[in-house]
Amino acid sequence: MNKTEFIEALSKSADVTIEQAELVDEILESRNVLRKKNEPLFVAEISKKLNVDNVRAKEIYDAGYGLIGSGIVNKVKHPFRSLD
Repeated sequence: MNKTEFIEALSKSADVTIEQAELVDEILESRNVLRKKNEPLFVAEISKKLNVDNVRAKEIYDAGYGLIGSGIVNKVKHPFRSLD
């Protein structure tokens, strides 16, 4: 999954605009390690940048985290498949 596909999928799964999905993508890319123990940092930053409460920010984070996880699994299952 490339960046554009991720943003579109996040927009649909988290029910946010493309612009908001782009901001979330920037937040997720800004940190080196995306792990569940860092979840509070991501949720707080998403909440601040998108001006939403922590519950909604966590829903958005979970949607993005799930998409990233499924993308990694697909890459492991099909390492030579083209991204085009």
